[in-house]
Amino acid sequence: MPRTGIAMIVATLLGLGLAYPSSAERGVTDGEIVIGTSNALSGPSEFGGKQTNIGIKAYMDAINAEGGINGRKIKIISEDDKYEPDTAITSFQKLMAQNAFGITGAYGSTCLARYIPLSMNNKVPCVGHYAGTHYVGDPVKRYVFNARAAYKDEQHALVEKLWSVGLRKVAVIYQNDPYGVDQLDGIKEGLAKHGAQICAAGAYTRNSNNLEEAYNQVKQANPDVVILGAVYTPCIKAVTLAHQQKWFPIFVINSGSSEEAYIKGAGKDAEGTLITEICPAVDRGDLALIQKYKKALKQYYPDEKPGSVSLRGYIDAVVWGEGLKRAGKDVTREKFIDALESIHNLDVGLGRGMELSYSPTDHLGFHKIFFDIVKNGEVVEFTDWKGLKKKVNQPAE
Repeated sequence: MPRTGIAMIVATLLGLGLAYPSSAERGVTDGEIVIGTSNALSGPSEFGGKQTNIGIKAYMDAINAEGGINGRKIKIISEDDKYEPDTAITSFQKLMAQNAFGITGAYGSTCLARYIPLSMNNKVPCVGHYAGTHYVGDPVKRYVFNARAAYKDEQHALVEKLWSVGLRKVAVIYQNDPYGVDQLDGIKEGLAKHGAQICAAGAYTRNSNNLEEAYNQVKQANPDVVILGAVYTPCIKAVTLAHQQKWFPIFVINSGSSEEAYIKGAGKDAEGTLITEICPAVDRGDLALIQKYKKALKQYYPDEKPGSVSLRGYIDAVVWGEGLKRAGKDVTREKFIDALESIHNLDVGLGRGMELSYSPTDHLGFHKIFFDIVKNGEVVEFTDWKGLKKKVNQPAE
């Protein structure tokens, strides 16, 4: 979404008068800190919201079992915004009415476009989200932080890899909202660096699975690579439809596509799908944070399978934990924000290049991009870029 569009949203929300009495310690008592999550807990994208919350709660449950942070337990309260921007406003109001100290775990760029101005207007920490839309960190906003690289960064890195092995006929099917447009713009920007452009693009409507028109637009161009700027349900439809028609380009999904739900829904059609991610794959048992995540998940949510979505929620919670620890016993929202900005090159257990860093000019925390592939129904690290070109128009083995 252009910055002018964001400015209009900000002005609209300010005009609604959605401001709450200033209270530095809202949501903080002698024994508790209240943090709110607001995301998709129902509807076609509920997997992403629910798994994000599970990851957040797994970390906080483990922290609380050890006595909490600076003597306080962390209470998580949740609202369902249904992945709809208007509902996001109501969800924010409900969390504020329950005295949430701050919010986390937002699913969806279009909803973040509501949460961000509300957060800024009310000086409420808005920290750690599923979505990686560019306007989380550009421009930097005092009360808004993420713990992941931006969607555009994913697509820039992807285009460089594709270009390096001669895969240059690229098309896009994207969700016609800020999330999908971020994917589209990132791909266009990446190709423009090489004097190239996409060969086709087709858009579909958010919270809809009606993408036949977009699919047909792209298929007619016969691209080598189809990048899906889409959530998991439309991704499933696109890849299964293609394979039914014996069409086998390289399909790529991104960190917004909830890969576990995609794999479950697409089944064998998911095989060979490339994935851009913003955290290591959960099979990296050598990484200390992933070990802790799996231990907490097994203890508090034993029926849940480890996956990237809940892992990213866990990472968001790690950021909250570190910020609250540094803010001290007399924590306030302002001290918490200052504490986050004091974090520089912190090893959180995610390996080299994934040290956590914030500053007054960088609120993203992490910038590294990972590449995975679906193999035998699992997500594994992908490195065989030279061999990728041979797989165009070939069914996955």
